Amino acid sequence: MSDDWDFYFARIDDAVSSIYLNLGLRADAPVEKQPWLLWVFVEMQSPREDGMSSKEEAPVLHGIEEALTAAINPLCGAQFVGRITGQRRREFYFYGSEPGELDAAVAQAMKAYDSYGFECSSAFQPDWDQYLKLLYPSDTNLQRMFNRRILDALAAHGDDHETERRVDHWLYFPSEEARAAARETLLAIEFTVVDEHLHDEPGDEMPHTLVVSRVDSVDMRTINGITLELARLAAEHGGRYDGWESQATPGKSAAEQTTH
Repeated sequence: MSDDWDFYFARIDDAVSSIYLNLGLRADAPVEKQPWLLWVFVEMQSPREDGMSSKEEAPVLHGIEEALTAAINPLCGAQFVGRITGQRRREFYFYGSEPGELDAAVAQAMKAYDSYGFECSSAFQPDWDQYLKLLYPSDTNLQRMFNRRILDALAAHGDDHETERRVDHWLYFPSEEARAAARETLLAIEFTVVDEHLHDEPGDEMPHTLVVSRVDSVDMRTINGITLELARLAAEHGGRYDGWESQATPGKSAAEQTTH
């Protein structure tokens, strides 16, 4: 199992919450040897007005997380899988082999944070519903997360997201007919076909590749709108949208500075 931690925002019980989780567990979930869901809820002392954590309290909450993980994992044969922050509290979730020592582990971890109110409990959950159905993001939120990662990487190379540039997109389809139908729609909205070919790999359910490009800006609002629409189009034809790529593109003033 790999570590691939990331976060996104979602509404839970009509309140905005931040969900932070290990995406790397998805391929192996549920883990048969860890059928118990263990959780610890900690009341924040200085949350923001919207119920989210504040910058001032963040170091303490991080310390609590480290202490809980160090105590719970060995005593309960557990691993930390994610947390939810919102409504003036932080919820920590683990999956373990058994919950017998949970109370003792949490009490030990919270000794250094005795001014914080907390509660803990467990439930037998071999299907990992809490991770798969609540913590794990929807396809839409997952695409937004991947978009943010690409934008962060581009920004590290001096990219101005507002500057228009060529953006390539990858889509995969189960048949030539499905690909052709999607291609027709994409051409109508001014995409250019860069490549299309057939994968010759046994068992590949989406062997028909389509790569298209268009000149666009890649600010968060714009690229989210484009990619979610391409994902919808691919799904409409039984296919899959598989992401985008762009060269880092500086803004006009930066480009002028580098040429003088």
